[in-house]
Amino acid sequence: MTNAAKRILIIDDDKFFIRLMDMALKQSGYEVLLALQGKEAIEILKQQTVDMIIVDLMMPELDGLGFLHWLRQEAKLDTPTLVQTGMAKASTEEEVKAAGGSALIYKPVKVPQLIAKVKELEALL
Repeated sequence: MTNAAKRILIIDDDKFFIRLMDMALKQSGYEVLLALQGKEAIEILKQQTVDMIIVDLMMPELDGLGFLHWLRQEAKLDTPTLVQTGMAKASTEEEVKAAGGSALIYKPVKVPQLIAKVKELEALL
């Protein structure tokens, strides 16, 4: 199975970071969709399917946990979801797992670390 067909939705309000991830994932053969906030991501997911989601925890309007709640409880999707955050506190991992996140990665994320985590989640597909 090639990863060329794998479609990843990235949700992050940091425009620089989202562009960096977009380039890195495309160079690794993934198709990438971008959303700058959770509500925009919901609209995308109402129209298209994705194989994986990368979502930032801290965003205005609808944060990562709120988005995960929508994804798991309302949309009833079990799409593997990589949650990223710059907020390293003891309860973060528990909160992410409880909300339905598949994995957690801490910012600043280096490209090789991101690609390795994506490939790890891809194994769940």
